[in-house]
Amino acid sequence: MMELRKIILTSIMFLSLGIPIAYATSYATLHLDSVYSTIREGTTITFSGQLTSLNGTGIPHRTIFIEDDTSYFVRPNIIIAITTTDSDGKFSVPWKAIPKDNGNSFHFYAKYLGGNFFGYTKSENYESLVKHTNQSSTDVIPSKTIPIWFTDASKMWYDREIRDIDYSWSIKNLIEHGIIKSNDIDTELKLPSWLKKTANSFVEGEISKEEYVNNLQYLLKNNII
Repeated sequence: MMELRKIILTSIMFLSLGIPIAYATSYATLHLDSVYSTIREGTTITFSGQLTSLNGTGIPHRTIFIEDDTSYFVRPNIIIAITTTDSDGKFSVPWKAIPKDNGNSFHFYAKYLGGNFFGYTKSENYESLVKHTNQSSTDVIPSKTIPIWFTDASKMWYDREIRDIDYSWSIKNLIEHGIIKSNDIDTELKLPSWLKKTANSFVEGEISKEEYVNNLQYLLKNNII
């Protein structure tokens, strides 16, 4: 009975996230190491942790998103950084601390979208306040330009380090924050292989951020992706 309840809860979680349910998935545990409760603006902190199976074995080469849980507010959750696990299932990614425009604390957590074997999993949350300094800062809620983490995601996708579903999740996060305009964010994105060449052109600076955004918006509008 307990096992059945777990399966039902997992199914509901996937449906609510709009992520395709992977068949025959096993449970995994995602741990995020503790984050300082107070961080000074401009400080580079490192998000680290490990993705493991139930028996404690590290799960390698999986995509990990670091996000800020803003479910208490009107704004959707925002991706802070993206990385992958190493051969031991461990991950580590730096982030330059930027305060929120509204002065609220962050609620950091790590997330794995799931796959053909291990299902969706999320880490514990850590509340952390980034304190302003006298330096001018950029709002953590994305501006109308592509954030740094999406450049990293584009390169990782081109290099086949992350899956299509992970890159789709990245694009949808930009749609949710109005960086990429699309009327339908619930539709599953189907990314053509040739788009990787355009993504790499963006990473290499051969086309601008604005050009890449316009390309993605055109593809979305015309149901190409």
